[in-house]
Amino acid sequence: MHLLPRRRHPAAGRGERGARVKVMTLPIERPWWRQRWQMLVAGFAMSYLTGMSIASIVSTKGDWHDGLGWERTFMLAVHNLGLPRLLDRAMLVMPWMGTNITLVPLTIVVATLVWWQKKRPHLAVQLVVTQVGSNLLNPGLKYLYDRARPDLWPKRGQYGWASYPSGHAISTVAVLLTIAWVLERAYGWRWQYWAIPVVMLVSLYSRVYLGVHWPTDVIGGMLIGCVWLAFTMLAFRERSRGMDFNRPAPGPPDVAAA
Repeated sequence: MHLLPRRRHPAAGRGERGARVKVMTLPIERPWWRQRWQMLVAGFAMSYLTGMSIASIVSTKGDWHDGLGWERTFMLAVHNLGLPRLLDRAMLVMPWMGTNITLVPLTIVVATLVWWQKKRPHLAVQLVVTQVGSNLLNPGLKYLYDRARPDLWPKRGQYGWASYPSGHAISTVAVLLTIAWVLERAYGWRWQYWAIPVVMLVSLYSRVYLGVHWPTDVIGGMLIGCVWLAFTMLAFRERSRGMDFNRPAPGPPDVAAA
């Protein structure tokens, strides 16, 4: 009787029976119309309540319309410090990256490319919903509190309506970070995680530097944006599918012939 040599099974690792198999998990996206809409409604409400809570706390600490003592001191220090001419110009330009005048067209372009080019409607809807929620939160809270803008020196740059909260802060936190996330998921890019934080920091600092927002307007807007961002990320999170990492691989079979 002649025995054929045993063949090595490709899933047997280094030839040892019971070797572990490393399996890649793949995301399972919901259809774009079947989202966790209840969580999004709850997130919008929680973001609005966050803005109301911050306004309530600030108003109990001092004069709501004339700013708290530390706010006035901080703003005057920022103004007296000044910046070189080139950086001063940057402070006038960068805030346009955080306004709806630029973010709405950018959202439309990114969402369209992700949907039609990459066939990822789930991500496109996530970005659009985040943008729409940010647009609604800002005017809703401004109308409710109608806080006066600072009057410590002549205001510069783009601004409008009431001071609280900072719409730039809400949008730069919620929308720009969502754009960064969507670009990574759709295209595998990571450079935006370095660029967007710089835009955020300069844009938010500029609101105080230009004299158009109290610091608590910016802080409140950032916290509102963080809450809304967290809820949208949870609502649009993807499930994963894959094989059991703890399942041992089959051992090499014995192949014999008489």
